[in-house]
Amino acid sequence: MTRTSSAFLMRRAYEQLTASAAAIALTALILMTVNAHAGSRPLTPSVTIQVPTVEIEVLDDNTAHVASITTDSVNG
Repeated sequence: MTRTSSAFLMRRAYEQLTASAAAIALTALILMTVNAHAGSRPLTPSVTIQVPTVEIEVLDDNTAHVASITTDSVNG
């Protein structure tokens, strides 16, 4: 091997070594920031259903018709 090809191979080996070390360091950093206890917390499922209700009150023939719209929430 000549001196130029030897220097090229050494440079390529150094680049691959530093890239590998950076990838391992980045992977370790990501693993340290992940909350490992997130799966151990008990989850309580809840469902919220909103049901619209309409109340119609019919009065005498002489009075006006009254309607009111409300929303009820049912939590289960």
